[in-house]
Amino acid sequence: MKCLIIAAGSESGMSTKGDSKPLTQVLGLSLIERIILTAKNTGLKDFYVVTGYNDAEVRDYLDRFSQRRDINITHIINEESEKGNGLSVLKAKKILNENFILLMGDHLFDESILEKLKNEKIADDEVLLAVDYRIKKNRLINADNISKVVVKDNRIIDIGRNINEYNAYNTGIFLCSPAIFSAIKKNLPYGNDYLLRAICVMAEKEKVKAVDIKDDYWIDVNTKKDRKKASKLLYNNSIKQAGPITRYINATFATRIFTPALLKIYKGFTPNQVSFLSFIVALISSLSFILGHAVIGALLIQVSSILDYSDGQFARLKHMASRFGHFTDITLDRYADGFILLGMFYYSLSEIGGKEIVGIYWSPLTISSTSIIAILGNLMVSYTSATSVVNFGYVYKRRGIVAGRGRDIRLFLLFIGGIMSYFHPIYVFLALLVMALQTNIIVISRFILSWRYFTKETTFRMIGRIKAIIFDFDGTLANTMPFLTELAVKLITANYDISKEEAKRRYLETTGVDFASQLESIFPNHPNNQKIAAGFEERKLESIFDHPVFPNVIPTLKYFRSKNIKTFICSSTKQEIIIKYCQLNKIDILLDNIFGHKPNFKKGQQIDFILQHYKLQPDKVIFVADSLKDCDFSRDKRINFIGIAKIFEKKAFQKKGALSVRSLTELTKFFNKSENYLKYVEKVR
Repeated sequence: MKCLIIAAGSESGMSTKGDSKPLTQVLGLSLIERIILTAKNTGLKDFYVVTGYNDAEVRDYLDRFSQRRDINITHIINEESEKGNGLSVLKAKKILNENFILLMGDHLFDESILEKLKNEKIADDEVLLAVDYRIKKNRLINADNISKVVVKDNRIIDIGRNINEYNAYNTGIFLCSPAIFSAIKKNLPYGNDYLLRAICVMAEKEKVKAVDIKDDYWIDVNTKKDRKKASKLLYNNSIKQAGPITRYINATFATRIFTPALLKIYKGFTPNQVSFLSFIVALISSLSFILGHAVIGALLIQVSSILDYSDGQFARLKHMASRFGHFTDITLDRYADGFILLGMFYYSLSEIGGKEIVGIYWSPLTISSTSIIAILGNLMVSYTSATSVVNFGYVYKRRGIVAGRGRDIRLFLLFIGGIMSYFHPIYVFLALLVMALQTNIIVISRFILSWRYFTKETTFRMIGRIKAIIFDFDGTLANTMPFLTELAVKLITANYDISKEEAKRRYLETTGVDFASQLESIFPNHPNNQKIAAGFEERKLESIFDHPVFPNVIPTLKYFRSKNIKTFICSSTKQEIIIKYCQLNKIDILLDNIFGHKPNFKKGQQIDFILQHYKLQPDKVIFVADSLKDCDFSRDKRINFIGIAKIFEKKAFQKKGALSVRSLTELTKFFNKSENYLKYVEKVR
């Protein structure tokens, strides 16, 4: 989608006479630069800028900006810029023959407003306008200088500066169809060449839709007061959420002192230059410790930490964030940390090495070992962050010690240690000791977490290649296990000398095969086994249809069908019973095939048939069941297994080295998680 920007306005009321408003500087960037860069962040690539007042100066400025930022900008000249801004829009008629974004050259805004507009549907004869309903709450806006809007049922029915009763502000951010050109042209014979008048004409025909910007910010920059508001707004939006030291100290000092001061000194500062400045300050801090000036060194540590925040703020304020910038920043940070720690190491060795303090002898070996461990630990925190992404595609997102995103805290601890050296030099060494403990605990915790994640990764990759799922029937899809367990226990206790508790335990332990095989396993060669098994099957046939499928069965089967994963039933229950049951519960149409017990067609033969007939590799098939015997059975067939933890706890499956879930819903969530993980790994790599 193309973007048209009106920047033909007259001189700015914010600077010297003759300057164009679009070139007005706000925190190191001109208004027009900020507008284009914000729009570019939403995916817009082709920009058409209408210039008029000081045309040559603005075009020359934009040409240099275009080359510097590699942005495609086309100039459109309006020789009648002193007239209404509708003419500026009309100048683009021959170029823009499809839907386009229309922006004002003096309005700053949140990029999410454009995201909303771009996602809206627009008819061929419509215009969409982003409106702000916060007419009483938005203190950024001077109502006397902007146009108001009357909105009813998401349609604009009136727009203008002199409306007394209104319910929204015009943000000056439009999604237009080419119909806007006809509306402007229609008004020209009547001497009205303003864009708002064309919008009014379209509004009368109910062709202007309103899009609520909700809590997103925007500001019309017309005066010096507006520019101050815009600066404050941009500063506030550049504050990155982080830990308490960054939030309450670094961000505060950077926003109020360091970043404004650097922009005052030289508005062309880049984030990488600020990163290098932070590194230089860290070097001077290290030198201060070596020369014995620990308090000065400590103060410079915190200054370096604040500047390290400021470089990121520069990147956000000036739309200059990049992967190379991030790489430069973290590389210089590691060198800076290393030099600071070396300086503190030298200071500690010089001041307390070989001395007895508070009854303890502080040997040079102890100081050296602790310092080296602190230096290595600090490096390993960064190293483990990087290698976790490369090797596992995993980012340490947990809060607390494992995340380890606490460089600000670590530097603050060193700062405190240096300041406390005013009272005694030992505090510098104690700061190194805390650093050694903290960083290495982080590394050890990450090692444990990565090991756990590695075991999960194997499972995730197994899930990612699955082509078919075989479901057990009783207790997995059909809610029949309570009924079958009660029936089995009743028959067993009535015909064998065994307690109810023992009967139930043995029945559940042997589930996964037909009841006759279960009885033979529990009571080998008993003469009543066949008769009791026949009675069980008869009672089962009479009552099984009274017990429905689990509520999550149909959504689960639909989910796997949407993923093009084949689904089957494989069971020790008789096949004719299962088919009838599935038809009654309307799940037969969601399954690729249904298999059950028949003479010489037990589970082993059923699975062999599925693998051969559907040409499936065993490692691309999962058997989902609630029985421990099915887990052993799957392993023999070399297919994957996931247990449903209902009659057995998760621990029972885990002891057999099998994955388990509590329900079919959890199973689909696990598939989604695996899919997202694999997509993330591919993106990172």
